[in-house]
Amino acid sequence: MSTHVDEIWNRALDLDSPAAATHPGDAALLTVLTFHGLVMDGGLLNAVELHMNDDVYPVDAVVDAYRFFGLEDAGGAIDNAVLELRERASDEDGEDDEDAAEERIDATYTLDDTDVEDALRVVLTNDPDAFAPLG
Repeated sequence: MSTHVDEIWNRALDLDSPAAATHPGDAALLTVLTFHGLVMDGGLLNAVELHMNDDVYPVDAVVDAYRFFGLEDAGGAIDNAVLELRERASDEDGEDDEDAAEERIDATYTLDDTDVEDALRVVLTNDPDAFAPLG
């Protein structure tokens, strides 16, 4: 990462919550990094389950944050995981093997840290005012 990107990334991680950010880019970055970390640790389905009723990082805000960075495929994967969870909750038969469903859903999230970094770099280049000034 470049020093500027590092500083923006690290500053976002130091925020207490997205509400503490003064600029939309910082809030979106914290949201993406928080959710992305959960996906990397426990998979997409687990991360969505944790955020379904989260007051600080609700799933809709997570999807909006991904889309803020142009990460449409990841936003779509999150939306689809939400729909899958809702369908599973209403499916009394539970015919779908949960492990297989989890693997299938988790496989739809293909981002890694470099993808998030690249997206941050693009937004910083195209809309630097979306982030609070450094210093």
